[in-house]
Amino acid sequence: MMHFPQTSGRQVLPTKGKVVVSCILGLFFLAIGMNLQAELGAGHNQKKNLKRDTTTTHDAIWQPAAGVKWQIQLIDAVEDTTVDADIWDIDLFDNTAETIMTLQGKGHKVICYFSAGTYEDWRPDTSKFDTADFGSNLDEWQGERWLNIKSSSVRAIMSSRLDMAQQKGCDGVDPDNIDAYGNENGLGLTEADSVDFLTFLASEAHSRGMSIGLKNGGDIIGAVIDKMQWSVNEQCAEYNECEVYAAFTEVNKPVFHIEYSAETIEAVLSSTLKTSACNAANAVKFSTVIKNMDLDAWVEYC
Repeated sequence: MMHFPQTSGRQVLPTKGKVVVSCILGLFFLAIGMNLQAELGAGHNQKKNLKRDTTTTHDAIWQPAAGVKWQIQLIDAVEDTTVDADIWDIDLFDNTAETIMTLQGKGHKVICYFSAGTYEDWRPDTSKFDTADFGSNLDEWQGERWLNIKSSSVRAIMSSRLDMAQQKGCDGVDPDNIDAYGNENGLGLTEADSVDFLTFLASEAHSRGMSIGLKNGGDIIGAVIDKMQWSVNEQCAEYNECEVYAAFTEVNKPVFHIEYSAETIEAVLSSTLKTSACNAANAVKFSTVIKNMDLDAWVEYC
C-alpha cells in the first residue's frame, strides 16, 4: 500500500467530494494494475518464447537405445518399406525427402549414409572437390579415393552434405570412411586427425538437430564415444573384436552390427555364419543384421 504525506494546510473535502476522489483514485489504480498485469503477462510470454527459442539443438538430439532393431540399404533408392525395423540406414543421395517422410510416417527413424572420408566419382557434388585433397585409391573400391579430412574445403563439402541431410529430414547421419589412419591413405592421416574430423562432424550434425554415429574406427572409440549416439560396425564377429565396440552398449548406445554373407537368399544362408554372427562374444546387446556385400534390401535377423 502506498502512503502519501499529510500537510498541515490540507483541506478537508465534503463527503460527496471524498466519494468522487475515491472513485477517481480507484479507477486510476485499477488502470495501473491492469497495465502492469498486461506487461507482466507479455514479459512472461516473452520469457517463455525466449526459453523455447534458446533451447540448444543438442538438447533435442535423438539417442536410440542399445538393442534396437535396424535395417541398412545403401544400394539404390528404398522401395520396399515393409521391413519391420525401428531404424533405417539409407543412402543420403539416392533417397528423396518423400521416401524419408514415408519411413518416418510408419514410425521409423532414418539415418542417412554418406562417405565423409573418401571421394566417390559417381556422386553429384564431385565438381566441388579439389584434386589437391585426394589421397590414395581405396583397394577394391573403384572410383574412390581417400580425402584430406583436415582440409577446410573438404569440411565445407561435408557441411553441405549435412545441410542436405537436414533438408531431407534425416534423423541422423552415418558418415563412412573416417578411419583413414588404419589404411594406406597417401596423406599421412593419423588417429588424431580422425578424432578432430569426427568432433567437427558431430558439432555440425548436432547444430542441425541430427544425431551421428561412429563407423568402425574401433581404435578411437574412447576419444569420441561421448560425441556419438551409436556405432556402426562391420564384421566384428568375423574379426573377433566385438568387445571393442561393446563400449557403446555399456552406456546404452546401440552397436549396429553387420556380418556379411556371400549368399543373398535366406534359404541357403549358412547356419554356421548365422550362429557366429548372432552369438558373437561380447555382442549380446548388439543390433545384428546379416547382409550381402551389396547392402541391398535383403536382410537376415538373429
